[in-house]
Amino acid sequence: MENDISEEIRKARRLAISLAKEVDFKNQKLWELERKCDETSATLERMVAEKNKLHQSYEKEMKKAQFIELQNRKLKHDFECETRKMQLIELENERLKQDLVPQRKELEQRIKKLEKEEAQNDLERRNLLVEKQKLKALTPLQSDCGVTIQIDDLKKKLVDKDDELNDMEALNQALILREHMSNHELQDARKELISVLPNLLDATTIRVKRMGEVHQKPFQDVCLQKFSLEEWEVRSVELSSLWQEKVNNPSWQPFMKAFKNGKWQEVINEDDSKLKELRSQWGEAVYSAVVDSLLEINEYNPSGRYAVSELWNFKQGRKASLKEAIQCIIQQLKNVKPLKRRR
Repeated sequence: MENDISEEIRKARRLAISLAKEVDFKNQKLWELERKCDETSATLERMVAEKNKLHQSYEKEMKKAQFIELQNRKLKHDFECETRKMQLIELENERLKQDLVPQRKELEQRIKKLEKEEAQNDLERRNLLVEKQKLKALTPLQSDCGVTIQIDDLKKKLVDKDDELNDMEALNQALILREHMSNHELQDARKELISVLPNLLDATTIRVKRMGEVHQKPFQDVCLQKFSLEEWEVRSVELSSLWQEKVNNPSWQPFMKAFKNGKWQEVINEDDSKLKELRSQWGEAVYSAVVDSLLEINEYNPSGRYAVSELWNFKQGRKASLKEAIQCIIQQLKNVKPLKRRR
């Protein structure tokens, strides 16, 4: 009987140990499940936060896109208004030019006619002197009468010539005034176009160029070769800014007179000490960039010595006409309209 009780006790202990192990195992599983649940919750919270952040970014980008779309519409509207304005100015200038052509021709013809008449008057004066000498040989009464008649006739002709000359002078002044007004309108239109062109045109042949501004790329290229990746960009900006200041300095005049293309012109003095040092230290490309800016500023703004904006034909490397710029704007506008239709 006692043995049976001991056996039952041992069985109970084994069962308790087994149950305790099973409880520990299940507690371990439960802990792992809780840890995974916490990780999943944290991941879910991060995903929700990222989703909210993405949603906010999306809304922000949508607002930005709507703002950009409104700005583009405004720019396109301004672009079309400026284009129409330029077309009207161009038509008016063409009309003024056409009006001036016949008036100029008429003025030239009248000037030629007046010159012929002046030559004829000179001839008549000489003939009058001859006649006067002949009349001196006649009796005093005959002489005085003949001279008086010829002098009166000549005075009348001279008065007529003076009146005609005054009329021609008035016409000439009117034509000069109209031409001056037309040129003034053209200059105003050119200034207005220069101010709005950067907002109207992309990378086209006709663009606005800053005349007298030192070109940056040669400085960047040479500094990229001479300095480390950390400092080349800063050094290129410092170097180009330094030479821009020298170009703008009115006290530096590296120019000389030379007879070129049949006339005296101001050219670069290659023996200038600063330019020689620049070429020796930084190379031909940097030297050419500074020389080009010097020549431009000496042509476009020699007194102020600061860069000025100009319409420029980058394909042909020359100053662009007002007509070329307007044609370029019209062409770009034509290219925009098919894009709208395709959209």
